[in-house]
Amino acid sequence: MDSISQGGRDGGANIMLKTQKLLYLHGFNSSPESHKAQLVTRHMSDNNCLDQLLCPQIPAVPEEARLFLEQLVEETLEDHQLNFVGSSLGGYYATYLAEKYSGTATLINPSVKPYETLRAFLGENKFYFDEGCWEFDESHIQQLEDMKVEAITEAERYLVLLQTGDETLDYREAESKYRDSHCIIEQGGDHSFVDLQRFIPKIMQFSKILK
Repeated sequence: MDSISQGGRDGGANIMLKTQKLLYLHGFNSSPESHKAQLVTRHMSDNNCLDQLLCPQIPAVPEEARLFLEQLVEETLEDHQLNFVGSSLGGYYATYLAEKYSGTATLINPSVKPYETLRAFLGENKFYFDEGCWEFDESHIQQLEDMKVEAITEAERYLVLLQTGDETLDYREAESKYRDSHCIIEQGGDHSFVDLQRFIPKIMQFSKILK
């Protein structure tokens, strides 16, 4: 059921409440088959709310990703409310989308400046979950920078999960950018965010999927 009819005390016009959806955004060269995406998928399946999850394969080219995600979000918002979860580069995209369309965003070891950190990947890249390859070039770096959010608004809309042992990104950049948000910083760990399953219930609550 996509909406709920709720009458007011005065018996007047009904209010149609949109149901909640969650959009999971995977990281660079990754896919919905990633460990974190599968943890979210299994948790929602176990709690009989898998139909509320959107977990697409995001195009590798940043401009194509932006257009794809904007269309997906706009179509979803016609009938649903939408919140976001993003890992690494997906956290960068989640921030862009949350600022453009509103909603909450849970960020897991998010990339803050991918237009700088991903320079190390210029050239041919192989996808982690299939045999395909693609060429990452300077035009893609500029496309990422074009999506930069200078300053977040309504910091309380962000839940940020960081581990100091992240070998790919400096967690302090995210700690600084989201300093007024709900930040959980764990010592150790790595870029994959070790034992993320401990936080899945909190993510679901923050995303208004499960209480």
